[in-house]
Amino acid sequence: MDQSPADIRAFRHSLRALERQVELSLADETECCGVTPAQCHLLLAVEEGGEPSVGDLAAGLELDASTLSRTVDKLVKAGLLQRREDPGNRRRQLVSLSDEGRAKAALINGLCDASYAGLLASLPARDAAALVRVLPRFVQALGEWRRAPRPGGCCARGAASGEEDA
Repeated sequence: MDQSPADIRAFRHSLRALERQVELSLADETECCGVTPAQCHLLLAVEEGGEPSVGDLAAGLELDASTLSRTVDKLVKAGLLQRREDPGNRRRQLVSLSDEGRAKAALINGLCDASYAGLLASLPARDAAALVRVLPRFVQALGEWRRAPRPGGCCARGAASGEEDA
C-alpha cells in the first residue's frame, strides 16, 4: 500500500511521540517497583523464559552480553535473580528468579496489567481490539525491517549527503 509523503511524515511523528510516551510510562511504572526500566525488562524476560542463559537473554533483548551481564549482576546482588552454571555446558550461566524476584515480577505485572487495562478501556472498544491485534504484528515487522540489510537506508543516505534524517 502506497502512502503519501505527508502520511509517512505523520506516521514518523506519531512513532516518535509513542516512543516518548512509552519511555515516560515505563519510568513511572518501574520507579514505584524499585527497579530501572532495564531491570524491569530483564526480570520479565527471565520470568517468561524460565531459566534462560545470559546469552539467550542478550539475544532476546538485543543487548550486548557484557551489558546484560552487569544488569544480571546487580539483580543477583539485590536478591531478585539467581545465577548458576549450566550442568551441560560449564561456560554457560543460567539465570532464574529468586522468590523475591518472582514476587517483584508479579507486582510489576499486576500494576502494569491494571494500568494498561485502563488505557485500553479509554479507547473505543473497536480501536482497542484493533490495537491489541495489530501491535504484536507491527513489533515483529519493525524488528525484521530493522535487522534487514537496507543499502541506501536513511542513515546511509544522510551520511553520504552530510544530512540527517531522523
